[in-house]
Amino acid sequence: MVLAGLAVAGLLAAGCGDDDDTASSDTTAADDAAAAGASTGPDAYCDASLAIETAGEPDIDFATATEDEIAEAAKTFAAETMRPLADDVLAAAPAELEADLQVQSDALDQVAETGDFSAFETPEVLAASEATHGYDLETCGWTSVAVDAADYSFAGLPDQTDAGVVSFELTNGGTEVHEMVLLRKNDGVTESFDELLALPEEEAMEKVTMVGLAGPVPPGEPAYAVVDLDAGEYMAVCFIPVGTLSFDGPPPEGPPHMMQGMVHQLTVI
Repeated sequence: MVLAGLAVAGLLAAGCGDDDDTASSDTTAADDAAAAGASTGPDAYCDASLAIETAGEPDIDFATATEDEIAEAAKTFAAETMRPLADDVLAAAPAELEADLQVQSDALDQVAETGDFSAFETPEVLAASEATHGYDLETCGWTSVAVDAADYSFAGLPDQTDAGVVSFELTNGGTEVHEMVLLRKNDGVTESFDELLALPEEEAMEKVTMVGLAGPVPPGEPAYAVVDLDAGEYMAVCFIPVGTLSFDGPPPEGPPHMMQGMVHQLTVI
């Protein structure tokens, strides 16, 4: 890609000098090549990919924000948070992913310019994302956990797993829209998750940290969340209101799916 091309051009230029300084130029080129090699390769790419996968979500309250406020927050998040991380991914990209990553990079630039998240929803971007995620799972040594979201439960989630990078591969096998929000109990919190769920929402959310989100997705569709898990107590929940069959129109006023039993506790050791 562009950054990789510039790096190669720099190395070629470093090796092109007058006859009098050929040895010095060759040494510089070799040193530059060694430095470039140290910062690229599968490990560097996987580290960069993990950083962008775990960058979090834009700070937007979709329930109260205006369309202009959502767009401005999206622009800021894309330009200031995601763009530097994407540049790191591009710089370390293996050749076979360059085209797919460039498609996603172009979509990110569109979001930074327009604030419209739909740039990530085109068939081309979705196919590119699927290809890069498949490469990550095969190459980066991440644990993959298949999760089926039903009405109203999670199937496939373990009760215990080891710390490290996990990709939760969610498939919506139900008839309603579902999501998997992964929450970690904050250090020092002594209440059980059952006790936390009984608290007012604002108070409960002060005692947990959201570490991953897969979805929301309509019936039959997949989503995933890559999370670097530390040891601790976690809970997967679905906050989607009962009766949500699609993304069309305002959500129904039913209780959240977690109140119907769509909750799973997970211990990471």
